[in-house]
Amino acid sequence: MKSTTIKSIWLSIFFVTVLCGPTFATWSIIVADPKTKEIGIAGASCTMSVYGIGAIVPGKGAIVVQAMSNGLARLQGFRMIMEGASAAAILEKIRHPDYNPEHQQYAILCMSDINHPATYTGTKNFLHAGTLTGNGISVQGNTLTNADELQAIFDAAVKAQKDSLPVQDILMLALEAGAIAGGDKRCGERKASSAFLAVCKPEDIDKHWLNLVIYGNDDHTNAVEALREKFDDWKTKEKIGINAFRIYRVANLSVAAINLSGYDKRLATLVSVTPLSKSFPSFYLSPIHLPAYLNTWLVLLREFQFLLCDSHRSSL
Repeated sequence: MKSTTIKSIWLSIFFVTVLCGPTFATWSIIVADPKTKEIGIAGASCTMSVYGIGAIVPGKGAIVVQAMSNGLARLQGFRMIMEGASAAAILEKIRHPDYNPEHQQYAILCMSDINHPATYTGTKNFLHAGTLTGNGISVQGNTLTNADELQAIFDAAVKAQKDSLPVQDILMLALEAGAIAGGDKRCGERKASSAFLAVCKPEDIDKHWLNLVIYGNDDHTNAVEALREKFDDWKTKEKIGINAFRIYRVANLSVAAINLSGYDKRLATLVSVTPLSKSFPSFYLSPIHLPAYLNTWLVLLREFQFLLCDSHRSSL
């Protein structure tokens, strides 16, 4: 059983760190909860993909290797966390010249000494760059818009922690604080083009308990805002259950379809708690609105299909 668990974890980390290839980051956060033993990482950058900068060993610790991210350094750190090494020992190991540390930014947090994360910012990192650490928190950033950004991220994480929020909420709020404070200076008002948030429970083996990713697939999406939308959807599903969420979506999609068909907007207001009617014209179905109308009904039919399939499985 033990060998199977270790094998599953190694397979998981192989796919995350090796197959993702070189990854980059501007700001990231590691958070660990000493009570629940949950560990999470979040990051954002003005690159196509920031996903893959970190690795989590469930119940033991996490490592982030960012800037000109080195997969071998990340893999070495992951292995040492599994073996029970301290954050300081891991940092000393991956600062060897073989890992090109001056182009890297490292952060290691181990559950065995949660109050003392170890970090390093190489001399070749672009300003503004640095790290801040606290009890169960490590914040690191480079290529930041201003020198105050790190402190804003760290303060948001500490406040959320003091408010006893779960790890995932601490990460999301801290990531947003970084965007509000300036984000990646290469992205301007967009703040970031890619972002992710991942959390592991101590019993997780071959996948994260929560794993949300936004890739830089266009030239305008604010990745942190997009991640917040995905995060809020996930929280809603967790709170009311997946089937209830689908019913909620069906109701709102129905309202959208009614409006696009040209029915009275007042009906939409009566049907839906959160009407989507404000987002769609409701006077007539013009050629401009036809694609949105068809897409709405296609999504609606798909949601009904999910509900029917789930109901059928439940009755068996």
